[in-house]
Amino acid sequence: MIVTAIWRYPVKSMAGEAMTSGELTATGLVGDRVVQIYDRHGRLVTARTFPRLLRLHATLGIDGEPLVDGLPWRSASSSRRRLGPARD
Repeated sequence: MIVTAIWRYPVKSMAGEAMTSGELTATGLVGDRVVQIYDRHGRLVTARTFPRLLRLHATLGIDGEPLVDGLPWRSASSSRRRLGPARD
């Protein structure tokens, strides 16, 4: 087998990051799909139902926290950018 590219997606359904190397464990690539997005009703939100998620780029910070377009996942600015106005 020849590996030609490695991509990691720290936030499920957002654009990810290209990597030159990574650590692979029994559960997958370290840092891949660290978090998922849920709507206010507790339902999983994916790019299939909310394609705008793919406009956002998720990377993994050096401390292991996902970044959304460079902003920490837990920051208020990041959460507003994730989905924009709430919808049912």
